[in-house]
Parts: sequence; C-alpha cells; structure tokens
Amino acid sequence: MRVQDSLEYLSETTQQAILVEQRKRFGIADDMDLSSRLQDPHFLGQVWDQAGELERTVIRLFVTRATRGFFSKRSWERETAKEHRHLSVGLTKLRRLGLILTVRKMWSEIGYFMPQEVREQMTLYLLPEPSEAFVSLSKTLPYYIPAGRGIQLDLFGLLVFIRENQVPVTQKGAIHRRMSQKMQPLLSLTDEHAKGLVLPPLNQEPREGLALTVTLDFALRLGLIQTSERRLVIQPYQIQQWLSLSPPERWEQLFEMAIQQYLPHGGWWDAFVQVMKAVSLDQWCFLEAQLSMLETAGFALPTEAKSLVTEQWLHLLAGMGWIELGEGDDQKLYWRWNSLPRLTAEEGWFIDPAGAITIPPLVPLQDVWEISKLCQLEFDGPLIRGELSARMLQSYLTAGATEQQALEILRSGCAHPLPEGLIEMIYQWAKTARQIQMEPCFCVRTAHAGFVEEWKQISEFRPFLSQVISPTEFLIPQGMEFALISTLRQFGYEPQVLSHFSALSAGADSTTDEKGRNGLFLVERPWDGYAVENTFPEPTDGIPEIVSLPKMWTQHFQSYHPQSMRDLFKRSVELQLEVDYQLRGQEKLRGTPLEVRVELGYWMVTMETETGKHCYRMEDMERVRIVVPQYLY
Repeated sequence: MRVQDSLEYLSETTQQAILVEQRKRFGIADDMDLSSRLQDPHFLGQVWDQAGELERTVIRLFVTRATRGFFSKRSWERETAKEHRHLSVGLTKLRRLGLILTVRKMWSEIGYFMPQEVREQMTLYLLPEPSEAFVSLSKTLPYYIPAGRGIQLDLFGLLVFIRENQVPVTQKGAIHRRMSQKMQPLLSLTDEHAKGLVLPPLNQEPREGLALTVTLDFALRLGLIQTSERRLVIQPYQIQQWLSLSPPERWEQLFEMAIQQYLPHGGWWDAFVQVMKAVSLDQWCFLEAQLSMLETAGFALPTEAKSLVTEQWLHLLAGMGWIELGEGDDQKLYWRWNSLPRLTAEEGWFIDPAGAITIPPLVPLQDVWEISKLCQLEFDGPLIRGELSARMLQSYLTAGATEQQALEILRSGCAHPLPEGLIEMIYQWAKTARQIQMEPCFCVRTAHAGFVEEWKQISEFRPFLSQVISPTEFLIPQGMEFALISTLRQFGYEPQVLSHFSALSAGADSTTDEKGRNGLFLVERPWDGYAVENTFPEPTDGIPEIVSLPKMWTQHFQSYHPQSMRDLFKRSVELQLEVDYQLRGQEKLRGTPLEVRVELGYWMVTMETETGKHCYRMEDMERVRIVVPQYLY
C-alpha cells in the first residue's frame, strides 16, 4: 500500500498529531503535508541518520523480514521474541512519526504496516552500491528463452483482435478454448515465460494458456476491456487514455502492476526489485553478485534463490520485453534492462504505393491504433507491418468516417509524402463502399445546441460527432453507444438512455468497476482484510507492564519488606529490567536478575553483572531499585 492510499484512512486530527511529533523531534519548520513528508527522501534520510539503535533495528526488521512491509501482531511478536518489550518501544516511536501504521481486521486482529515509499527508501540505506554487480560485456549473450517484443505491444494486438472479433466468455468468466487458441499466437509472452508464477491462485491455473491469462488480467486491471453480455468488449475511452501515455509512463504503470500482482511475497523479493530499479538502461548485471548484495544487507535468502528469482520473476520480465537475459561461457546468468519500452516515441512510418506500411518501434501507439482501423497489422519483432485493404477501409467508412479522415490518419505521421497512386486507390475504394449504405445507429439529442458546439472543441468527443444532423442531434453507429456513455460520465454528464440497451450499459459499467479493475483473479496476500486504523499511539504504548510498576520501585533506592523484595525481583526478572542493589557494608552495584528461588530455606536471586553471574541471599540486600531505561520513555 502506498502512502497516499494509507493516509486516506487517517483523520485530519491524527495527521496533524503526526506532523507535530515530526516537528518536535527533528525541528522541521516547513509547511509540507504529511503525504509529501513521508515521500520526501530528505526527511526519511533525517529519520535514518538520527534514529536510535532500537528504531534502526525495527526498520531493518520491516525491510528485511516483513512481507511487503507487513507484520501481523502475532508474527511481530514471534520475530522479536527475545527483545519484544524493548523493540516495541522503537515500533511505537516510528508509529508516532507515521513511518509505520497500525492496521486492523474487522475481528480486531492487529498488524503493522510500513508504506511502500518509506520501505523503498529505507531499503536503499541497507543495500551496497548497485555498481558492485555491474559487468562489461562485449556482446549480447544467448539465452534459451527468447525475450518478448513488449507487453505493451501484446496488449495492443489483443485489443485490436477483441475490437474486430466476437470473443465469447463462459459463465465462469473464462475464454472459450477455441477462441483462446486463436488469441495465443498474437502474443510474444509465452507459457514458458509465465510457468514460474506460483502465487495462489495462479498455482492452480493450467500452465497451458497462462501467458494469455496474464495478458488479459493486465487488460482488465487497466480497464481496457470488460465483460458485457458474455463477451469481451473494448473500452475506447480508457484505451485512448492509456495509448496517450508516454512510453516511460506506460512502462512505469505496467511495471508497478506486475510488482503488485506477480512478484512473489517476501522481504528479499522486494529488495531485489529495488536493486533492479537502481540499474541504468542497457547495463549488464551479474545476478549472483546482486543476490550476494542482499545477503550482505541482512536479507535471509534461501539456498535456491538464484533459480527462484530466475524462474518466478526474470523469465516473466523477459517475456514482457523489459529485460534481456544471457548466459556466459561459464554458465553464469546475466541480465540488463531493455531500453526500447522506455524511449520517447518520436518516429514516423513508411508507406509504399501498393499500401504496405512499415511502422518502426518508436511510433506513438496512439497513432498505430488509428492505423489499425485501416489495415491488418502483423508484428515482426519490434517492427509492425501492415497492408491497406479495401475491406477494412470500407468498414471504416461504413462506421461514419470519410476518406479524407483516412488519408489524414496515414499522412499525420508518415515520414514522407503519401504516394499519389495510394491516394487514388483509397478514393476508388471509398466510391465502392458508398454505393449503398444501410447501418443501425443511435440518435443522440441534447437540450440545446451549446452541448454539441462545446463537445466539438473536446478531442475525446470528436469521434462521436462525425454525423451531426441538426444543432441538437447527431448519430452514432451501433457499437459506440457504451463508449459515448462512458465518455459523457467521465466529463460529468449523466445521459438519459431511452433505448433497449439502457440495462446493458448499466450492467457494463458495474462490470468495469467490479470485475475489470480487479482482473481475472485476485492474488492471495497476507495482509488481505486489514485496513489502516485511525490511531495515534501514546509514547507508553507497548510497555503497559513497565508503566504500571509502582513508582516507589523505580524512583526510590531503599529497603523493602522481604515479601515486597521478592515481588520486586520477580517482576524485574519477568520484564528483563536491570536493578540497582546494595549489600550490607558494600557500594551500590547494578545487574540484571535472572532467577528467584528458594535454596536451603533462603530466598536467593541470581544476578548477571559486568563481572559475571552472582548469587545472593535477599536478606543481605539493604537497598534496591528497578532501573527503567530512559529510552523507554
């Protein structure tokens, strides 16, 4: 969970209390809000630099042992069993600073959570320099599984296929086998790349067709497709929004989604992703050296860590076209980031007089989407090829477009003037398409002409306004009604739908919110069911037994009745607290009581001091006081 998502559960009063604690502790004078403060590397650096040993130990535990920064109360107590009472003090101090939040289940089970941005920054303080694993290689190394062309292109091909074909789904939401067999060749992500995914419930998914399952899951979570009337349909508005992202923004969105959905759970997995993020593009890295860096930083890695990270994570990233893998002559594994998915889109395409189109890899996907309406596209590695066809152009014109719009699409990003022969061919195809036209459509009426005039100035509405028949009316082809309703609601309008498809549109919307954004399945996570609790802990939270000690025992160095003396020593043994004590005629000493027992009729106490263990009779003790360490307050 990210900082912003976490703070939504905290009241303004609680957030202000955390800010006051931060200002008091670090002398901060700026007006930064809590969300910005907790994501500020400078502030988090101050916390790390000025943290006491208890706080640093707690931070290390949340970074190296917690699953995605989460500890249930039971697992926290198990992890800190030897020093639970002392480390609970460090935990409380970090909770008061907002670096760790309290979470709770409905049935009152408590947990603790360190938000993602805080955890990522703290991880950097533990890890060695990433350059320790960098290597220089003179050639691209071979690997037995070829890398994919890019998940963004796989998604693109899938969206085009769903737009052009009826894709039915079963009652359980699965794709029919016959249709899935047609869709799988569209992908460069293969089942071989995805077979290492074993998180529940993926461990129960059939290995055949898993790559298609993963890609569809991405499309649903992004809202690019939805299920409507037992078939998959595209969401034009969401697709336009996604395609308009810059390649680095699109990569960041997809990579974070892959981490949240497919990265195995465990502290060292999160740290490995941090190590990966610190590597520059096209820099080869030695995998074993990076795993060794994690062990140096205090992460507990299993003996088979290399094979686990390769099969369950790196193969998936390679299939998505984000990294390249290679094995050297020594059979050692190396990897590097592929820069292509994150380079700025800036190239144009080429069209020959016969209508064959060659699209280089850096052409904006938004432009490629428009071209896909005019020709069938095929992927040739990072290149995209297509050939204009009369059938697709006529379908495009039948939907209400004009040949001028088709030519403008082709001309807008072409690296050269359009061939004259191609222009003539498109006009000829257009004449054939318009000899007779009959098409079902919907009529959209507005209360006054101002709506239509306003929408003409908004790019998202222009695809719907190609057939304006009056100042207050326009026609849209059948199949665009859901997209128009979605677009209207996106801009704050609530259309009154009078036709038979009103119930369908409502069903489609609810499906998008509930099913589309959740994907095909929900990965089971240890923190599911917990929600951030709106609480600001007291300084003494976590040490009630120490706070409840009689003040006389902790503030006065004096003698006691034998029974009180026994109770004092028993409590100090339970709480593992030091005591000051003085024997008859001797100077004051300090030690930690280890055991209280009866021996030969005398009450005895075993003390651990700087000089070793000593056993004393209680009746020889003249004065005693329990020492409460200052850091507990």
